[in-house]
Amino acid sequence: MLDPVLCVPYGSGMLNPCAVVRYNNKPWTLNSERRMHYQARAALAREWRHAFMILAKANSIKKFEQAVLIIQPHHASGPVQDVDACHPAAKAAIDGLVDAGVLKTDGPNHVVEIRYMKSLPDSVSGLSVILCELQKEEPNAITT
Repeated sequence: MLDPVLCVPYGSGMLNPCAVVRYNNKPWTLNSERRMHYQARAALAREWRHAFMILAKANSIKKFEQAVLIIQPHHASGPVQDVDACHPAAKAAIDGLVDAGVLKTDGPNHVVEIRYMKSLPDSVSGLSVILCELQKEEPNAITT
């Protein structure tokens, strides 16, 4: 179930959570990526990209014309990472959603905003991408 707190005003419309794709594997961080050999980094990015593509297709996630993405890491133990430390894993996840056809591209015409949330304690480490569709406000039908 999606947290109703995520339904928040956004500009002239509302931000409505529509789908969640979660991969239960500890996301790698920007600091760890800097220490990796480029081939190890490429293999890890391929794994995450492929996992998110498969998960999106398996769960029949609908296509989004424009979306706001909320990145939510989960940690089972150990220190809590910085809010945006999971950026490399998130980028691979977003690329996987593009590969699955959920997003046409990850360019600014289709991904309007990316929000990073603090890591939540959980029984399994992982990363969730919450896709929110932008909806314009309907004009008030009541006239006076």
